[in-house]
Amino acid sequence: MILKILLPWLLLLCLTPSLAFSQSTGWLTHQQHPPAQVRLMLTGEFNQQTKLLPAVLQVKLEGDWKTYWRSPGEGGVAPSIRWDEASSVQSLEWLWPRPERFSLLGLQTFGYQQAVDFPLLLRVDSSSQAGRISGVLTLSTCTNVCVLTDYPFAVDVDLQALRPDSEAMYLYNKAKMAVPPLAEAGTSDFVWDETKQQLQVTLRGEHQWQLPQLVVDGDPETTFKLLNLSLQSKQVSAVFSAENWLAQPMLTDKVLHLTIFDKQQAVEYQSKVVAGQVSVEEIAWPKLLVFALLGGLILNVMPCVLPVLGMKLSSVIAAASVDQGRIRRQFLASAAGIVVSFWILAGFVMLLKVSGQAVGWGIQFQQPWFIGFMVLVTALFALNMLGAFEISLPASWQTRLATSGGNSYGGHFLQGMFATLLATPCSAPFLGTAVAFALGAEPLSLIIIFSALALGMALPWLLVAAFPRLAKALPKPGKWMKQVKLVFALMLLATCLWLLSLLANFLSGVGVLLVTAVVVLTFVWLLLKQYGAKALLISFSALMLLGGGVALVGAMTSERWAKVLPSDLVWQPLQQSNIAEQVAQGKVVLVDVTADWCITCKANKVGVLLQDPTYSRLKLNTVHLVKGDWTKPSSEVSAFLQRYQRFGVPFNIVYGPAAPNGIALPVILSHQVIEQALAQAAGDASLFQD
Repeated sequence: MILKILLPWLLLLCLTPSLAFSQSTGWLTHQQHPPAQVRLMLTGEFNQQTKLLPAVLQVKLEGDWKTYWRSPGEGGVAPSIRWDEASSVQSLEWLWPRPERFSLLGLQTFGYQQAVDFPLLLRVDSSSQAGRISGVLTLSTCTNVCVLTDYPFAVDVDLQALRPDSEAMYLYNKAKMAVPPLAEAGTSDFVWDETKQQLQVTLRGEHQWQLPQLVVDGDPETTFKLLNLSLQSKQVSAVFSAENWLAQPMLTDKVLHLTIFDKQQAVEYQSKVVAGQVSVEEIAWPKLLVFALLGGLILNVMPCVLPVLGMKLSSVIAAASVDQGRIRRQFLASAAGIVVSFWILAGFVMLLKVSGQAVGWGIQFQQPWFIGFMVLVTALFALNMLGAFEISLPASWQTRLATSGGNSYGGHFLQGMFATLLATPCSAPFLGTAVAFALGAEPLSLIIIFSALALGMALPWLLVAAFPRLAKALPKPGKWMKQVKLVFALMLLATCLWLLSLLANFLSGVGVLLVTAVVVLTFVWLLLKQYGAKALLISFSALMLLGGGVALVGAMTSERWAKVLPSDLVWQPLQQSNIAEQVAQGKVVLVDVTADWCITCKANKVGVLLQDPTYSRLKLNTVHLVKGDWTKPSSEVSAFLQRYQRFGVPFNIVYGPAAPNGIALPVILSHQVIEQALAQAAGDASLFQD
């Protein structure tokens, strides 16, 4: 009896097409690819005039799985739908939320990770009341491997009885907000240079871009690679190379899209391509090579390399007693060590670029294993100078160790390599320009620039090799060399202690102190063994007296010397969005990108930033201080440096209302340079005058 009463209602319930479940496919999975789920939901807001039915396609991915944007980049396949013949869908407008950029093995792709909702506009045939939305979704998903999966789906709907689905409407509107808006017509120019096979794009608008990504699409067979980017207050100019695997690209009169986005905003530009000439400043190779040679030469006198000068002088003194041919070969060996080490660095940089990692000058000092290796090498060279390898060891070991820092060609070769490794934390005048181009260039250009840097640094060695009489002019070897070697060994010990201090950024303080204690005690023991307790006591007392005398004289004449002010400046961590906010408030922003292993950075800090008048200027309320710490790897700092084509530290730049895009400062700072930049950025010089 009850069944007879309920049966009509159950049948009515089953036949009613306007229920919410009939407007969704539900979550679809594929048994051969469980990490991905998809769902198509109709919002129910069918427009009878336009025949458009909004829908949202949801994709959920587990772990590191990714799917792709409409222009996947150098790999991947964009999602697509193939409609069945029985489907009521006549056309589809697929809206694409702003993608992320991914890098794997040097390939750049654009897509989505974990989850993405695609807004869809379905144009359907409403000639009949009953409708069927059916087809096959093809979804490409990748981690280290890629899977192409088909998801058949079907939704039977009554177009006249559709009801708004609040969940689908919310998801659709939320996803649509993530779609880059289309810029107004006439705000972009696309110029195609068929001779150079380059596309020049000019974008105009009120947007203030920070670290933008630019993607060109619209021609499926052509891939575009960014060659040059110029950011101005209301204009962005970019040049792309165009490549087509099938034939030479022909882009004139085609309509292309360019999507530009950063962390804060995204805009899509669309324009027809016109024929023309791309005007990009060509690279002045002679000037660039001169900069590289000068930059490498200056590295010899930078603070980072000063400890190595002791090793160089030791080699010169030892070489002065032999024939000119041997002198020439020894110095050529040292120059070869410098050149080979620069080539190794170039190979290391190319490997990082292929793997998609950030590259920079001196980035090996961001790795604790490298610093530990340099501590070991520095200690070994110093111990060798103290005669540590005269202990009883196997003959082959003893010979090899004894000659590694001595007069063998291998020893001189190692000295050249060692000098190069200690030079890489430094930025010097002319060096930044050459390195910035090299690290952003193709492999051949990178090797050429690094070779020029190597020749510049090796120039003093090559000079002695060309004129061996320069070595003969030095004092003859004698007993005094034993004391000189002691000085050189102490210099290397100071370098070793400096390197140990860098390890404090990666290891516990107790561990670093223990290693430091072992190194210092080893040196004391060797000095005691080599020179005796009396000599050691006299040397230690002399050092104490000298240090006390210097401190006393300094205290008595402190008023006449530059005084280092307390380090009480308030620095905020580097965030590009915060810089833009402070500039919008009318403040001047000084950004200091530095690292603990950069001695030039410390020289700028002690000699300029913490000295008046610069110190007083930086204490003003109108100045906001930002610090980018590159001691350890940082994607934020690396991206900031690369935006200005800088790949090393120190790097300082000043922003302000009159300079929203920044005023880059030279590597070696001065009070005058900083004051001029602050006044120019503020647009009012009186704010920074006494």
